Amino acid sequence: MDQPRRQPIRLDESTYHIDNLIFSVTIGTSPRSPIFHDREWALECIEILKDLKRGRGNPVYAYCLMPDHVHLLLGTLSSSLLSNFVGRWKSLCYRARRARGFPASFWQRSYFDRALREMEDLRTTALYIVNNPVRKSLVDDFRKYPLCGSLEWEL
Repeated sequence: MDQPRRQPIRLDESTYHIDNLIFSVTIGTSPRSPIFHDREWALECIEILKDLKRGRGNPVYAYCLMPDHVHLLLGTLSSSLLSNFVGRWKSLCYRARRARGFPASFWQRSYFDRALREMEDLRTTALYIVNNPVRKSLVDDFRKYPLCGSLEWEL
């Protein structure tokens, strides 16, 4: 019996080579492990994100590390593909966690992305992402949640 083929979750590869597209990215942990409860390590992952942004130039309009998944709102550059940026960040976060004595792998395979349409408001989408902790009743104001923000502007 033939194995069913997985539906591709990526857009056409040429889409990721276009400068200035914005993608909403969701990265899960496996099996939905609440690893970002480790606040010190989660903050280290945010520092890694900042370093990657500085090194590669990809805009990071919003980020939110929830206990068992991550939301990112990223801009593309033809010189720094989205998949390379996300893959590198996942790898560096894994290395940081392993250095803390937790060698088990924790990321879900790949990630989900969605390109924002031109008419979608970037700031509204960014605010939606950083308000995830409010919707999950972790805080009553996203500004009280240290694992979300923007590397591009004050929210």
